[in-house]
Amino acid sequence: MWYKEWFSNKFYLELYQHRDEEDARWMINLLQRSISVNTKSKVLDIACGSGRHSLELARRGFDVTGFDLSEFLIKEAKKGLKESVEKDLKIKFLIKDMRDFNFKGSFDIAVNIFTSFGYFENDAENFQVIKNVSDSLKKGGYFVFDFINKNYLEKNIVPYSVSRKGKFTVKQKRRIENDFVIKEISIKKGKEVLEFNEVLRLYSLNEFKKVFERYKLRILDLYGDYSGNRFNLNKSQRLIIIAKKY
Repeated sequence: MWYKEWFSNKFYLELYQHRDEEDARWMINLLQRSISVNTKSKVLDIACGSGRHSLELARRGFDVTGFDLSEFLIKEAKKGLKESVEKDLKIKFLIKDMRDFNFKGSFDIAVNIFTSFGYFENDAENFQVIKNVSDSLKKGGYFVFDFINKNYLEKNIVPYSVSRKGKFTVKQKRRIENDFVIKEISIKKGKEVLEFNEVLRLYSLNEFKKVFERYKLRILDLYGDYSGNRFNLNKSQRLIIIAKKY
């Protein structure tokens, strides 16, 4: 599967290094403004990657569990925790598949941030993640979900781009086919060329509304960016959903 290869490669973090700690702070600020929770609440970070959101949550006092399928990214997350200037943070990192988890109603908050969804080929596998989230939340617990706005992307996709990342040249081709956005990534350093793909299933707000309701997650708020601007179907680049389990 593309995600096993790509998320286990050091170039993944190189490509998305613009998603930095400041970006994570904006997102967690939005979370804290949107829901009324004790900062000692238990938080589950699903597909946590290298752990930047988990670390930011733990710095604010939350008791955090972050998991990801990529052993490489979890090692990076543990490294970040070890190197953090703040000590005694309540945080643990696990290697786990988001299609297969159930923490049986033990979390106050669950987060799935930076388009860490839609990796799988069929709806059943993708929506299993939402079910697992619901199963893992306490009644009255919150789910913070951050995804691409399908409507905006369909109208504004950039078919081709070239950028420099240090010593690397990165070429990216993008297209949408049958509700999947496909990104072909070519990374060149000297004579060496590495190629990767990202394949993401796109879903509309209406599709999310139906599956959230199916698993007893009531949508409370919609945002279009990390600054907290209201979601606009045609203008917002992101779709950020704040939901509550009932």
